Amino acid sequence: MLWLHMRRFQCADCRHRPWETSETFGAQVQWTERLYSRVREEFLQGCPCRELARRYGLSKRTVFRWTFERSRGGRPRKLGRAIGIDEYARRKGHRSNTVIVDLDKGQPIATFKGRGADEVMAWFTSRPQDERDRVEVVVLDMSKPFFAAVKAVFGDKVHVIDRFHVVQQAVSALDAVLRSVQKQLDQAEAKDLKKLRKRWLKSADQLNVDELIARYEWRRRFPELREMIDWVQDLRRWFDRKYDKPAREALLKLIERASQSAQEPLQRVAGTLSRWFEPIVRYIRHRYTNGMTEGFNNKIKLIQRMAYGLRNEHNRRKRILAWCGAP
Repeated sequence: MLWLHMRRFQCADCRHRPWETSETFGAQVQWTERLYSRVREEFLQGCPCRELARRYGLSKRTVFRWTFERSRGGRPRKLGRAIGIDEYARRKGHRSNTVIVDLDKGQPIATFKGRGADEVMAWFTSRPQDERDRVEVVVLDMSKPFFAAVKAVFGDKVHVIDRFHVVQQAVSALDAVLRSVQKQLDQAEAKDLKKLRKRWLKSADQLNVDELIARYEWRRRFPELREMIDWVQDLRRWFDRKYDKPAREALLKLIERASQSAQEPLQRVAGTLSRWFEPIVRYIRHRYTNGMTEGFNNKIKLIQRMAYGLRNEHNRRKRILAWCGAP
C-alpha cells in the first residue's frame, strides 16, 4: 500500500478546507478498489468505525459512506422479473417490516415499515410504471394482506405460493394426527412415537433397519396415521412434476382424497389447498420459491441482534441493503 501524506488547510474567513495538490499524482488522489473493499468488509464484520478510521487514515464519515455507498443510501433498487415478499419483526413480538427481494439477482430490493395491504400497495404504486410492468412472478406465503396488495397492483396472474409453506401446512396436520395418536398410548409408547417424528417422511434408504421396522409397526397399528403419512408424501412428490395440466389434475385428486377423509386435520388442509389452488399450481410453470427471501429474513435478524436493535429506520435500511446480496 502506498501512503501519500498531504496537508489540508482551512480558511479563517469562509472555513473552506482545501487539500494540498501533488505534482506527481494530480489534484485528486483516487482510492484503490482494494482499499475500498477492505474497509467495507472489515466494517461489516464488526470492526469499529473509529478503529478503521485510525488504521487507514480516514475520517469516520468516509468509512461509513464507503460501507453503505453500494446500498445507495437505503434507496430501493429496481424491480425485477421475479420478486419475493416476506415480513420480519423490528422487535420480537412487536410491529413488523416488509422485505422485497429480487429472486433472479439474489439481492433485496427494499425494506419498509408495515406489513398491511395498504403499506405494501402504497410502496408498489410509488414505483415507476415501467418497473411494475416488468414483474411477472411474485412469490409469497399464504398471507392475505400480501395477496390482496399484489392482486390490486399486478393482477391475479402473478401469485406463486411458496412450496415450503404448502408442505408446512401438511406437516402441521400430520403433527395434529400424531398428538391424537399419542393420547391413546401410555407414557412409554408415546415417548417412543415422539422420537420417530423426524423419520416419518424420510425415504427408506435414509433409515436403518430398526427405524424401518418401528415405522412399519406404527403404520400397521394406526390406519389414520398411515393415511396421513401417505398423503403428505404424495403432496411432496407432487412438486417434482414438470407439466402443468397433469399437475393440476393430480392436485385435484389429492384435494379430493383429503376432503373425503374422516380426519379433521386432513380436511382443513384440503380447504386450504382449494382456496389457494391457482397460485400453488403456478409453481409448476415458474419454479420459484421464497427460500432466498427467508434466508435474507434470518440475516436481517442477525443484523439487528449484532446492533442490539436499530431504532433509526433509515440506518436499518442501509445496513440491510449493504449486508444482503451482491452489490
